[in-house]
Amino acid sequence: MTALYRISIDDKTDATVRGRFHMINPDAGILPEEDDDLLPLEIMIDAWRRMKLGYFFVGDGLGDDRLPMSFEQAATIADEHELRSAFEKELDDEAEADEYFFDRFDEIIESSEVSETQNAPAFWEADGFWDAAADEDFPEDIDAYPYVEFTFTARDARYVAHLTPGTHWATAQYCD
Repeated sequence: MTALYRISIDDKTDATVRGRFHMINPDAGILPEEDDDLLPLEIMIDAWRRMKLGYFFVGDGLGDDRLPMSFEQAATIADEHELRSAFEKELDDEAEADEYFFDRFDEIIESSEVSETQNAPAFWEADGFWDAAADEDFPEDIDAYPYVEFTFTARDARYVAHLTPGTHWATAQYCD
């Protein structure tokens, strides 16, 4: 699957998480908007799933992941997580799609903010860019790509215990 976005956890203080959501592929088309209330829960459940199953593909490239702990530590944190049963229920392909986890937004998230898009328009939107674009025309510096900053506060710091600053991952799963 082609990576469209990169999510990074930049800071966490108690129950407040700050990070960035980068668009790293022109095929993505959109970034989360300021009123995207479900983004914190999507980030929480995606990070937990990756930690539980070892789905971090660590490397140095733009679309590679970073996990600032061992896979064993990550799996232990996931196994001991306060919301583990809710995460597992939401990710169970066999269960009825009752949106159990997402229906609990107000119980889990106290506040949430998404900034306006930064670095817009994207470099690939410049006149003539696609006329002769090559791989080397795509910067390796993540800060050259469009992004939004997000901040959210959980009602309990245990809910975001698995979101570790320095973690980032590439995905294609957001903004449907």
